[in-house]
Amino acid sequence: MSRRLELALEASGVGVWELHPTTKHLIWDTRMSEIFGLSSGLATLGYDDFRERVHPDDIAEVEEALTESIETRRKLVGQFRISTPSGETRIIRAHGVTHIMPDGERVVIGANWDVTKDILLQEELRDAEERARAQNEELEAARNDLEFQALHDPLTGLPNRRYVERFIERLKATPATERKPIACIHIDLDRFKEVNDTAGHNVGDAVLRSISQVLVSLSNSACFIARIGGDEFVIFIQAANAGELASEIGASIVTRVAKPISADGREWRLGASVGIAVQDTSCDISQLIADADIALYEAKKRGKGRVRLYTPTLRSEFVTSRQLADEILAAIEQDQFVPFFQPQFDAKSLEIVGAEALVRWNHPERGLISPAAFLPVAEKIGKLCAIDEIILTKSLDAVRKFEAEGFRLPRVSVNVSAQRLREESFLSKLSSLRFNPGSLSFELLESISFDEEDHALSKAIESVRGMGIELEIDDFGTGHASLVSLIELAPHRLKIDRKLVKPLASSNSQRKLISSVVDIARSMDIGVVAEGVETFEQIEILRALGCSTLQGFRLAKPMPESEVVRFALGRGWMP
Repeated sequence: MSRRLELALEASGVGVWELHPTTKHLIWDTRMSEIFGLSSGLATLGYDDFRERVHPDDIAEVEEALTESIETRRKLVGQFRISTPSGETRIIRAHGVTHIMPDGERVVIGANWDVTKDILLQEELRDAEERARAQNEELEAARNDLEFQALHDPLTGLPNRRYVERFIERLKATPATERKPIACIHIDLDRFKEVNDTAGHNVGDAVLRSISQVLVSLSNSACFIARIGGDEFVIFIQAANAGELASEIGASIVTRVAKPISADGREWRLGASVGIAVQDTSCDISQLIADADIALYEAKKRGKGRVRLYTPTLRSEFVTSRQLADEILAAIEQDQFVPFFQPQFDAKSLEIVGAEALVRWNHPERGLISPAAFLPVAEKIGKLCAIDEIILTKSLDAVRKFEAEGFRLPRVSVNVSAQRLREESFLSKLSSLRFNPGSLSFELLESISFDEEDHALSKAIESVRGMGIELEIDDFGTGHASLVSLIELAPHRLKIDRKLVKPLASSNSQRKLISSVVDIARSMDIGVVAEGVETFEQIEILRALGCSTLQGFRLAKPMPESEVVRFALGRGWMP
């Protein structure tokens, strides 16, 4: 048994020791000497020799444990550091028991073994675990940051469209018993494109950040705000009074956004159109958003800078508008738009001096449709330019046909939209058309002809003038023209709106107004065309006031191309 114990101790590397507290003699075996880095020949040591090897920071704890074991005969269990003669630090684990000899002496017998490698391995494992934990925290933080970036707009910090999709999925998953009424506010900025076009995207970005701060300031804890496009935002409101809150917030947005916004050292004036839809607890969010879009469309159609609440009637009108848009696209492909011509007459001689080309839609099922019924929708879907081009080309072709049939039309006036003038390809297309200088005139709405900030439009107008095309200001007296801008544009003619002509016979103040317009135009060598002439009395008054050209039903109604020559040669308008 003794031999077996010796082999076991040798295999385990455990050293055995015996301490006599009374004499302070410490006896240990060869393995104890190896553990402490001493000569294997030393077998009996004084306690002070042992104490010198123990790390100074651990000695108090070691002696306290020894004393307690000796006095109470409790098992000694401890761990401490030692320093070998070579300066190496080792970690020792000690187990011992106090034994009473036959003579009454108390002796502590125990075993020590070197656990330095185990402890260091444990420390390395703890360090590795700590590093792994720190790395996991960093990865989690990075993942959270990436997810935040993926779900938020980098410019404004607001949730983006992807976040909205997640928000909608959470709403759909809400149990029916926990759902609240919900409102959707869809916001679209008015005139934001002008900021980007005139000052650049950096200024535009600064404006968008300011707008987002306004939206946040007007919202509360029931609101979820997101930027879903260039200048589009949405706000979802979940509350028992969601509809009331949405109306209040929508009105506040329109008011606040209309105030000047500072960016790039100057103030910018924008506006906001707002569409609102409200739903009970049905939680059909896709339909809610579609309804808010319809309300926004209606708000913009009615002049922008306003709030519109969705109603079923709006949906019906929207569907009709969408159907009309599809039909317009088909009409362009199938060449259904045609010009009608309304002759214009010299006020003194009543001879034909020109004609205005007016667009008509020759619908295969509904017959002729007037422009008021489809041009607003055509503009909304970006097809106004295409229609302008069709009428311009067909009008010039018609003028050549008239001359071939024996009637020379001195001038044809064609309405041209601001969109058309701003098109980059417009001037090149225009230069390819055949017309004599002075035989073609473009009618520009007063409301689009005097925008001092629109440099592209001004440049296009100058190029048009250089091609020998005359310019007319349509609907004069209903817009916001100033004398300064009138001088800058220098049109060939002003067209007095029919609303000013209609009360001429009964209103002396209206006569004075038109007389003033004529005087101003004459001083600038600008001709004056009176629209809406319906009676011979109006003809006489307009002659007396100095109008140079007359246009109206009393002299001629708009007519198709096929009737112009017969009308002109028949001279049936003469009194």
